[in-house]
Amino acid sequence: MLPLFSLCCALLPWLVSQVGPVIAETAPVLAPRILGDFPHDQGLFTQGLFLYRGRLYESTGLRGQSRLLITELASGEKLAVRWLAPRLFAEGADLCGDEVVQLTWTSGLALRYDPVTLGKIGDFRYQGQGWGIACHGQRMVTSDGSARLTFRDPNTFEPLRTVTAVDQGQDVRHLNELEWVDDVLLANVWKSHRIAVIDPDTGVVRQWLDLTEAVQRSGQTGEEFVLNGIAWDADQRRLYVTGKGWSHLYWIDWPGRQARLGSD
Repeated sequence: MLPLFSLCCALLPWLVSQVGPVIAETAPVLAPRILGDFPHDQGLFTQGLFLYRGRLYESTGLRGQSRLLITELASGEKLAVRWLAPRLFAEGADLCGDEVVQLTWTSGLALRYDPVTLGKIGDFRYQGQGWGIACHGQRMVTSDGSARLTFRDPNTFEPLRTVTAVDQGQDVRHLNELEWVDDVLLANVWKSHRIAVIDPDTGVVRQWLDLTEAVQRSGQTGEEFVLNGIAWDADQRRLYVTGKGWSHLYWIDWPGRQARLGSD
């Protein structure tokens, strides 16, 4: 028995090397510092957020209150508002090519607007729920509240492929608002204080951004008034976040992504 036991011990490292680790490594968690804040209308049920030509575009939800707004970042002054029909519940929105595309929750309708005037220019139809949308060049991706990300044809909105967001081998569910930052995809996780930094090709979460400090500063404690809203300023290398019913938009320091610290 002893020689057999010795042989098994000798072979164990080799066997482990062949099958690989049983448990995947958890993505690192980073806690960004808040570098500044800007006024945000506390009456907005934030669903989508992005920057275009230095101005903030925001999609807000709830039936009868859904709209698309353009505001000045520094002052919070509203420059343009596009109201949706009372039956529609707006969700995420982003600049896709030369138009704004705004999702609706359960209506299977994506609304398309001119980014300057917010004039309606058309719509797309789709199956299932709409939660978040993000566009980067020819890469258009949407979320539906599950762990699934659907990549779509930006010209037809037809699904091309899907990936599942995972961390430590487990699905990351409730993906909501989305934002492209360089070669990664950021996603709010509904009712979480964290933003997932996702590899768009594999779905693997590379990092977590823990926004507990921003949530605490918001002063909101209701379960509906969660962290939701990510906007990336590619020119200034700045990341902004807010939440549903929050009175401020926060500029955060994302370790490893150098922001330009010029005057606002």
